[in-house]
Amino acid sequence: MAKDARVVPVSVVVRGAKAAANMKDLEDAFYRSVIAGMAQTSHFKRREARLRESAAKYAPWVASKITEALGVIVPPLALVSELSERSVKWLVGRTKKPDIQALVTSRSLDVKHVADLLTDRLSHEGLLPLFAIDELDKVSDDALLSDFFDGNQSWFQGKRVVVALTYTFGESVREAVASSIRRLASVEMYPGMTSETDAERILRTRAYVGLSQVERDESTARRHAESIFPSETVRAILNVSAPNAYLMLERAYEAITNALRSKALQVLPQHVVEQEAEIRLPTQLEYSILRELRKGRLTPADLSERLDKKTPSIVGSLAGMMGNNWVVRVGAGKRAYYSLSAGGEAAIRRKERP
Repeated sequence: MAKDARVVPVSVVVRGAKAAANMKDLEDAFYRSVIAGMAQTSHFKRREARLRESAAKYAPWVASKITEALGVIVPPLALVSELSERSVKWLVGRTKKPDIQALVTSRSLDVKHVADLLTDRLSHEGLLPLFAIDELDKVSDDALLSDFFDGNQSWFQGKRVVVALTYTFGESVREAVASSIRRLASVEMYPGMTSETDAERILRTRAYVGLSQVERDESTARRHAESIFPSETVRAILNVSAPNAYLMLERAYEAITNALRSKALQVLPQHVVEQEAEIRLPTQLEYSILRELRKGRLTPADLSERLDKKTPSIVGSLAGMMGNNWVVRVGAGKRAYYSLSAGGEAAIRRKERP
């Protein structure tokens, strides 16, 4: 590592994490995403002009803030871009592939080894990667995720890593998963979107950013954003979405569409009602099953024993809950395990809400 090493932020979005059914699939998706993330750092310099051009389309008070931020960030990233690009070209030549895209999609390479090669090359060029890893929370089986961190300690150790476990976990994040990660990296954990204050902040901020493109005055844009999403509407959206923030934004967009169709000046609770009809409360047995799955993955036999219910009734309830996306199944037959999903966490919250 060179004495004047520069930290380079590497965003690793683990594509395919949700579809991973075993350790091999998850490792493959992870290391391909690591390579793609490091390769993206070579594009920093090209983004500067595009960012400045985009800023010009915003209201002046927004553009000035973006330009100020660019003045601080872009100069070092431009240099990082050149060094990263050199490293990527070296890797492409080393693996005898036509370009980085062909390398990332290749099925003939050991992607973990290739990721290590690129990391070492960046280090040789005087760059110290800081990995921000996201989307691992889409892994449906928390035991698989915990095993992944335990089995890949050699890659994580000695690197600067931040792992983001986002809203989809809600409160169902298993302590085993968090403890597995914390031994290797920093962890950002978000408990999910459950408070009206948080929901208002997210929805109104997005409305505010949109208004900034047509409203020259900042305070007026904020006032209009609050008017568009009154508190009672935010509560209605939250009631059918918690704790999944992505789902909340989808519901908000649909409510805005309904408001526009009715030519309303505000997004009102009745614009969300149509979606509320799709959401049902769990039965008492379903609720009991969901609460048990909060503690960890279980088989139907485990649930039958814990709840003192016959296995066929448990299996029938689980089938219905899978249809509602409240639970996730891994395996089949007697080897089938069920885990709580984000939708299941939201169902528990709806049942417990006064």
